[in-house]
Amino acid sequence: MSKPGPQLTILALFSFAIYLFAFVRPYSLFEWWTQPGQTIAKISNYDPVAGAAFVLANLALFSLYWLATRLVLKFRDARGWTIVILGALAFNLVMLALYPVEADDIFTYALRGRMQALHGANPFYQRPSSAEVFRNDPFYEYVGWRDFPTAYGPWWEWLAAGVARLPGDGVIANVLAFKTVMVFAYAATAALIALSLRGRAPARVLYGVTLFAWNPLVIYAAAGNGHNDSVMLFFLVLGFYFLARGNFTLAALAETAGALVKLMPALVFPVVIVAALQHITGWQARLRYLAVTGLACAALVLLSYAPFWRGPEILTDDWRAYLFTTSLPAMIQAAAQEQLDPKLAVTLVSRGALLVLALGIGWQLLALSRRRAAFQGYVSAALSILLFYLLVAGQWFQPWYTVWAIALAALLPDGVLSRGSILLTFTATFRMPGVDFLMGSRPDQLPTPLAREWLSTTATLALPWLYFVSHYRATANRS
Repeated sequence: MSKPGPQLTILALFSFAIYLFAFVRPYSLFEWWTQPGQTIAKISNYDPVAGAAFVLANLALFSLYWLATRLVLKFRDARGWTIVILGALAFNLVMLALYPVEADDIFTYALRGRMQALHGANPFYQRPSSAEVFRNDPFYEYVGWRDFPTAYGPWWEWLAAGVARLPGDGVIANVLAFKTVMVFAYAATAALIALSLRGRAPARVLYGVTLFAWNPLVIYAAAGNGHNDSVMLFFLVLGFYFLARGNFTLAALAETAGALVKLMPALVFPVVIVAALQHITGWQARLRYLAVTGLACAALVLLSYAPFWRGPEILTDDWRAYLFTTSLPAMIQAAAQEQLDPKLAVTLVSRGALLVLALGIGWQLLALSRRRAAFQGYVSAALSILLFYLLVAGQWFQPWYTVWAIALAALLPDGVLSRGSILLTFTATFRMPGVDFLMGSRPDQLPTPLAREWLSTTATLALPWLYFVSHYRATANRS
């Protein structure tokens, strides 16, 4: 019988080589940092060979990653932990040197953080384009979302302001500072996954950590592009760590804190409440829990927003209703605006997507309420809600959003939900070459928004759609 240690080491070495030679060497931060708005397509001058190389590199990385998740199940000693931890460390260290090619978000974090830290600006009301002092900032030319207030919560804005105080005006220094924060959050999330599984499924601890920490898109999003989803994921998983320990108030507070970074944990907050009500006995104890937890979460939200409060417009985000890309609602909206007034099409589809999301969450909560679930059942319900949002109801999809699913999939045994989450992170990597290489180089060949959305959405989501539909059809046929 072959030994898993040398095999896993080989997988790690090949993965490291791909990160270095397929990503960092041609798209180095230290080479391209002086040029704002760069993508892999722009840096390669829309060379189709570069696009194909990107796809093949991701295919190889995900193949190695999949083999690693199978291989770690064979370990019975600490050698597996050594290889997994050292491998994750090496992957992240090398990807720190990648230019943020997927989006300009990290530059936006730096500019908004500097606006608050250096100029006392309020990111919920003031926009990068609203004052000359912001327009003269060295990061202004790197930022795409110049005419909008922040899309994030107060906890993120505080953290961004704190980080922005440290590195001065240097572009590289700021990018590395924010990336380092994301990598620490990624490492803390991996640690929480291990702690959550240690008492309930010790045989799956190494598997769960590998599923999250070696996922190529997780590494690409955290160390490579520095997305703040890494910070939000820490609180998302922290909530389920507390839920596993039976501390339901802290679980609710953790999900609330995550939503104060980025809103998505609010979607799974009801799952925590249902779990608490199922495990707390007696109506008086349940009412006391709802009162105490509700007041604590409300106080946390109010205290977090209070320093930024200048009026009720802080709670309005109407501009987000107009954002559609790479999603089922985006396809519907693009088709609808060919027949209806564009504003009416946006309103109908946006509200329809919100209604569908509410129905999807309600369905999961109803299924949970019919049985007293174990920890795994609550994680499955929360993951199902996130997958439903990503695949069906969300109107604005970006590849790095799929890391939300992987963080919860790591808490589950190998199965339909975890495999579907891995597949989604893999196919999400197709969006960048599909949008940048095919449509960016020759936009005249796809003249309509509908054609662009069909290409982008189907290239990204068609395989996960087919995977889950085929599974549920097979389940229905068996029943």
